[in-house]
Amino acid sequence: MTSDDHAISKNCLICFDDITKCRTVTPCDHNETCAVCHLRLRFLNKNKGCPICKAENDRVIVDSDVDENGHHRKYGEYEQWGDDIGQNYCFRSDVGMFFHKAYFENTVKAIFCLDCGVKNCKDHLFKNNQQLKKLHNHLRTKHGMTLCHLCVDNKRDFVSALPRFTPSQLKKHESSGDGAESGFKGHPMCKFCKPKRFYDLMQLHDHLNKEHYKCHLCEKQGKNNQYYKDYTSLNRHFDKVHFLCHDPQCLMAPFVVFGGE
Repeated sequence: MTSDDHAISKNCLICFDDITKCRTVTPCDHNETCAVCHLRLRFLNKNKGCPICKAENDRVIVDSDVDENGHHRKYGEYEQWGDDIGQNYCFRSDVGMFFHKAYFENTVKAIFCLDCGVKNCKDHLFKNNQQLKKLHNHLRTKHGMTLCHLCVDNKRDFVSALPRFTPSQLKKHESSGDGAESGFKGHPMCKFCKPKRFYDLMQLHDHLNKEHYKCHLCEKQGKNNQYYKDYTSLNRHFDKVHFLCHDPQCLMAPFVVFGGE
């Protein structure tokens, strides 16, 4: 029994799901997060920090509460011998998480499984990430559906949790997102490289800064994100909006332009 004198939260602080059967017990003693949210942080984001205090927790333990009031064992109450904390638990080294074997078999394996995901289809069970291409081919040839490659490549979520789209649904997902409640507004497109899209605005800005040109004079004047496809387009902008030097020697050198006369 835990040494706490009071019951603590029975709902995950991140997703608000019930955690009485999947509480993640941590060395920093912030134990109010479920196993799946910790898995997302540790596997998808490679982040072993506590979501509350940011302490680096090399290992955590997923277990059930000891009673219906949310009381649970503390991290230090488990006897650890290397990767072993008892015969009823297993250890996944890539995420540094111990799981009760029943929870691991019934829940964790399904999270990492690459099943088809289309209702009533049980033809293919793709068990690991090396078979992701087979899953894509199966969805396309058997169901006329697909996954969003940007979401898969950037690990938005586990593949098992990502939606399967028809072509029209994918187009809507990419252009405008998955609805107001999802908080996702789509994958931004580069207006110079249509129809190329990027996972988020940060990736788009990285692309714009590497592959295209930004007007430094506009930025100094408070007009941010004024991008142009190539230097020829930027040079026309310089001549139209700013003060481009037309001396032949200056025209041969890029960026000889001024904000005022």
